[in-house]
Amino acid sequence: MEIREAKPYDKALIQDLWQYCFDDSMEFVDWFFNTRYEDDNTLVLFDNNRICSALQLLPYYISLRGKKMQTSYIVGVSTWPQDRGKGYISKLLYKSLEIMRERKQWVSILLPFNYNFYRKYGWETCYSYHQYSGHKNSFTEFLDGIEIQGKVRPISLASDFQELEKCYNLYTQKLNGYIIRGKKDWDRILADVRIDGGDGYIYQVGHQTMGYIFLVDNREGLSIRTICSKDMRIYLEMLKFAVNCSLKSQQIYLNEKIGLTPLPNIIESNIIKQERPFVMGRIVDVQKALESIPVFFDSSIVIQVVDPILQWNNLNLELGVEGNGLSALPTHKFPDFIIPISVLSQLLWGYYTSMQAIDYGLIQVNDPGKVKWLEALFPNTIPYIYEDY
Repeated sequence: MEIREAKPYDKALIQDLWQYCFDDSMEFVDWFFNTRYEDDNTLVLFDNNRICSALQLLPYYISLRGKKMQTSYIVGVSTWPQDRGKGYISKLLYKSLEIMRERKQWVSILLPFNYNFYRKYGWETCYSYHQYSGHKNSFTEFLDGIEIQGKVRPISLASDFQELEKCYNLYTQKLNGYIIRGKKDWDRILADVRIDGGDGYIYQVGHQTMGYIFLVDNREGLSIRTICSKDMRIYLEMLKFAVNCSLKSQQIYLNEKIGLTPLPNIIESNIIKQERPFVMGRIVDVQKALESIPVFFDSSIVIQVVDPILQWNNLNLELGVEGNGLSALPTHKFPDFIIPISVLSQLLWGYYTSMQAIDYGLIQVNDPGKVKWLEALFPNTIPYIYEDY
């Protein structure tokens, strides 16, 4: 058995494996392998002189607790049916974590086919979102009285890139765990939504850009994938545009970030609100991930990290302040807290607060007097991500 980076001559076989394992259109698969695929970001497992399993590591920059970090989004985890149950994916996942550490990528993200499967390897749910669903008439009732003041037009990336960046930066300034986007990322997002039969739109009032929206209208209904707006009035105007833009779809799905909902009365209009799990996260190297995080903290605590997969993370760290950032130094001191790697990942992303994790029995507290300092290290925030690969 051998695990290595893909070679150019492997690409067609890896694409065939992807096509077999995932319910993606041929148009999407061709686009992905022509624009996103790279040999050196693809791992393959060989056994008996054939590719049995593969996965891909898509590089991104992510903002976590105000710190810019490199990361890899693991996608395309796939195995031929005759090769399943042999532990190949376990070996690929471990190798991918080793490679990410070598590349100074201290955290990892993935969108799982099965959440419990990846929990065994230390990933845990770090993002979720609210989905609002209902009949078009229910949304129309909710939006009754909202007047559309602006104009909507399809996004032209060549001329709209700067405006999209401004809107996105404003939208994410109080959020955590979001992708730091460049022009290629916007191109990827637009291409993906257009392949699915949708589009992205700029919303302008006068000559001023006030937001953007991505939506797809297909046989399942109208899916409003995101609305980014400068204020709530504009949000509701854009939502009304989206609801009215389809003549065929009677079912509406609106995805919105977790947090204080901008639609506090929407469920009174016979619209269902559900929280749905989304992307999982994992700390690859605890010491490096925590170092230099901006903190307001005037004490120190000792945490013991428990990682059943990555031995380099099994250590006691004394967390304090050095300059304007967090210091994380190995120590032999008795720990104030014992924290599993999955829970520490959720604290870093902000999926749980420290007190929530303690209340749920996810953290062993040895010194209750230090709890307030653990809370100060990981203040309440909202994790957000739009990207699903």
